[in-house]
Amino acid sequence: MSAETLFWIIHLPLMLLFLVGLADVVGLWLQGRVEGSGQVSPGRKFLFLLGRTLRAVFSHRFPLILKAFVNEAWFNRRLWQTSRWRWLSHFLLLNGFLLLMILSGLAALSEKVLYHLFHLGHVPWIAMWYTADHPVTALLNDIGGLMMTVGLIFYAVRRYLVRPPQLRTGAMDTWMVIALGLILLTGWMAEIVRLNAQYDGPAPYMAFIGYPLARQVSGWDLPWATLTDGLYLGHGLLVSVVIVTIPYSKFLHVVATALTATVNRVQEDEALAGGTAHVPA
Repeated sequence: MSAETLFWIIHLPLMLLFLVGLADVVGLWLQGRVEGSGQVSPGRKFLFLLGRTLRAVFSHRFPLILKAFVNEAWFNRRLWQTSRWRWLSHFLLLNGFLLLMILSGLAALSEKVLYHLFHLGHVPWIAMWYTADHPVTALLNDIGGLMMTVGLIFYAVRRYLVRPPQLRTGAMDTWMVIALGLILLTGWMAEIVRLNAQYDGPAPYMAFIGYPLARQVSGWDLPWATLTDGLYLGHGLLVSVVIVTIPYSKFLHVVATALTATVNRVQEDEALAGGTAHVPA
């Protein structure tokens, strides 16, 4: 059995567990009131909220919603105003993780669907996403890994060395720090080992961290191909396990807080626009 087959055998049930946890959280949210009434069934609440969201997206309000989302959810304006160091840690960690997840998703979509099902592997802008050492993917992968590594270091230093009095660190916080650290460690190791096993593209040197490190250990007499399979399997399953824990941990609060901040900002901007619209000239 190949390492890839074993990965999917374990990964798919874990993603099912993730969806179950996410459904539980959404179910709790739907116990609240919608439009001032708590007597509506969760299913009707969900359809109502979905319809309202779609109408907002496909209306003239979309630019306002997008602006609020970028400022409040993605950029985290309030944290920026509160503490630049905390903002930098969260921004690097979150966006490094998102960049790596997007690259993984594009690679899977391009290779498993567009290439194998639709035979579009000859299209350069499709092939580049599943070519690990393409100049674009090699560069972006190392940028994402570096952002996430620096962000996690800042996060761990503040939580375990600086330790502000108001900051509480529980078992789940420690688990996530350890798990993310292992993901980064196995990811860097997998890249170094793979680069010594074989190149998959024209520009491995664009991996500006992995490639120099790989050159440093290239003379070691190791079974590089075998190690590559094992490390990528372990790395991928660690990512799967971390994703599964998100609905069952307070880290989903990050998503909820971002969405709430976006909605509040939209309401504030609309109220301000409505108020100024009636001010006499």
